[in-house]
Amino acid sequence: MKRGLPAVSAALAALMLAGCMTAAPGSGTATAALAPPVPKDERSHGTFEQMTGINGDAVSAISGDTKRAYIYFDFFAADKTAVKAAPAKLCAHYGKGLKSSFVTEPGDREPGIKVLVVDCAG
Repeated sequence: MKRGLPAVSAALAALMLAGCMTAAPGSGTATAALAPPVPKDERSHGTFEQMTGINGDAVSAISGDTKRAYIYFDFFAADKTAVKAAPAKLCAHYGKGLKSSFVTEPGDREPGIKVLVVDCAG
């Protein structure tokens, strides 16, 4: 039984790492597309909700600019429907249209936190 344990552990580690890999937009290959680490953001939860439509208590920060923005949110607390609609809502808040978006992990791998990477057109 002990001989099989390292093989099982290695297989589980490989599966966990595979789940952290996402295809970089337009690359056609899998790469670690991590967002920057979670920044400190002193804005109110109400501001986050107004900008993204995601329940404000689930958003910990928004960074970036009007071209590429990062929405840091609690994957378990965020309303899933609002998360899907958030990229277009954030771009509209900036007076732009949505170009593309994807979900990834923050660079510091904060537990439970996901990052919605939003590219606005224009």
